Amino acid sequence: MNIPVINLKAQFKKVKKDVFKGLQEILTEQRLILGKYCNLLESTISEYTGVPHAISCANGTDALILSLMALGIKNGDEVITTPYTFFSTASSIALINAKPVFVDVQEHDLNINPELIEKAITPKTKAIIVVHLFGKLCDMNAVCRIAERHGIPVVEDMAQSLGARKGGGMSGSFGDIAALSFYPTKNLGGIGEGGMVLTKRKDLGEKVRKLRVHGMDNTPYHHEMIGFNSRLDEIKACALMAKFPHLESWNMKRIENAKHYNKRLKGLPIIFPNVGDDGSHIVHQYVIRLKERDGLQGFLKEKGIQTGIYYPVPLHLQECFSSLGYKKGSFPVAEEAALTSLALPAYPELTKAEKAYIVESVRSFLMSPL
Repeated sequence: MNIPVINLKAQFKKVKKDVFKGLQEILTEQRLILGKYCNLLESTISEYTGVPHAISCANGTDALILSLMALGIKNGDEVITTPYTFFSTASSIALINAKPVFVDVQEHDLNINPELIEKAITPKTKAIIVVHLFGKLCDMNAVCRIAERHGIPVVEDMAQSLGARKGGGMSGSFGDIAALSFYPTKNLGGIGEGGMVLTKRKDLGEKVRKLRVHGMDNTPYHHEMIGFNSRLDEIKACALMAKFPHLESWNMKRIENAKHYNKRLKGLPIIFPNVGDDGSHIVHQYVIRLKERDGLQGFLKEKGIQTGIYYPVPLHLQECFSSLGYKKGSFPVAEEAALTSLALPAYPELTKAEKAYIVESVRSFLMSPL
């Protein structure tokens, strides 16, 4: 077999007609930027998440930068976040000349450890960025209690968690502002780059809308502030709207696949992701942890099964952040995760035969026959 980490071709077959229909309309009308479909996408995501202000933008990294700019984060400010995440979580902080301050993650879900956040707060701390890693919600009750106690805003990096929910709230609705990505491999992925900022606060929503178009207000060529160009185009918004009706069923299928793996691989020397029944994990990636990670990855590749390592180098050990002064051993849980984590294919279009082949192959390598 040849099983990719994600099968975008199979996914596109289900939405092809709707996408092409919308593209024909857009290209005929030549309304290409921030038009009908962008507005529809914003209102749809707003209603879905229960967050009143949704502002589309060019990509997920811009969504983070716009969020921080809207909060007024500036040169010399500190922003607390996790070292075990995609690079843009921390680079967005550095790009506005603020300082990333890392705290370690929790062993059981690899999300930021709330117990360590408070110890890292200083007078310079102006925001906390949490990441709902691999689609699993952070402990937002604990994080928000700490943030409220210190008067610090919370940014949700929800690039991997659209649709995750807990206690009546959805990803993006817990903090002050949230950054969403529509990168093609996301659970709701587009046909190119795309992003969105979500916020409950009207003041932040209005500011982000201006910042994404060079700081311009409703009067053309009148700039209240210095922003940058981060507009989403209609073609990408159209494709996302064609895919959106499938998001819930795709998430449910990912959860089913994860539970299948957890059950069929039980008893092996593997740490499994905790995928419960409360909807708090929508399995953007199905990530297991084991000491024989590299050997298993090579074995599966020979079997035609593609896997991913997310992430091989924690951010505090990246060369570009060496000036922050962190060293190996600074964040042991994140460092151990980087050495042991492996993502198996869990996309919704996996067939029963493919899942059985993956399970059989993993068990074969770990010498535990069915």
